[in-house]
Amino acid sequence: ATLWISMTHIINILIEISCLIASLFFLRNDVTRFSCITTGYLAIVCVTEIIGLLYVKTFHQSNAWIYNIFIIFEATYISFGLYFALKSLTSKAIVICSFPLVIFCSIYVFEIFNHGYLRFQTLAITIESVLFVFISLIYFYLLIKQKDPINLKTHPQFWWVAAVLFYYFGGTIYNLFIHFLYKDFPKSYAILIYIMLGLNLLLYSIWIYSFICNSRQRKLLSSLY
Repeated sequence: ATLWISMTHIINILIEISCLIASLFFLRNDVTRFSCITTGYLAIVCVTEIIGLLYVKTFHQSNAWIYNIFIIFEATYISFGLYFALKSLTSKAIVICSFPLVIFCSIYVFEIFNHGYLRFQTLAITIESVLFVFISLIYFYLLIKQKDPINLKTHPQFWWVAAVLFYYFGGTIYNLFIHFLYKDFPKSYAILIYIMLGLNLLLYSIWIYSFICNSRQRKLLSSLY
């Protein structure tokens, strides 16, 4: 069982590294702040996953504290990404995207004081996921309302937000039912591993496609000039 869990963890790391490599290739000529932050964030994701795996293998202890640090970067990056996508659609983008970050930080601090730093901050990440889903839906609503048509083949923000919506919607359901499924160990534990692996594959695959769209968009703009 331990070997199987390690293999799924390694597969997950390979998926994340593939996304990092794709960002380095397709976003290499994009000097916008969001693209630079995206590559940096994906590097943090890969480093965190590798350290988390090595920590468990070396010390045979929970690595929850490592991911408690990581989710701060995650919440900040996703909030900024949603702001970047929304800012062209509404003047209230900064207010809309600051809200989940403030809520997350409040719950995060509350959980740290109540449960300590060694226990994964499940409540904070669950509330954060729900808010990210809600803001993603706001983005698509505003996108539909705008008069200017968009070309999905060259619209990276659409695909980036779509990945966020799918991932955090699935993650919300995962977090809500994880305790019920976990009672039927080990069969349900295997289901949980596969669900999270599938969600990560979906997220990073669509993000890679958004990077490709970014590259296509820049090539199209450069050809016009």
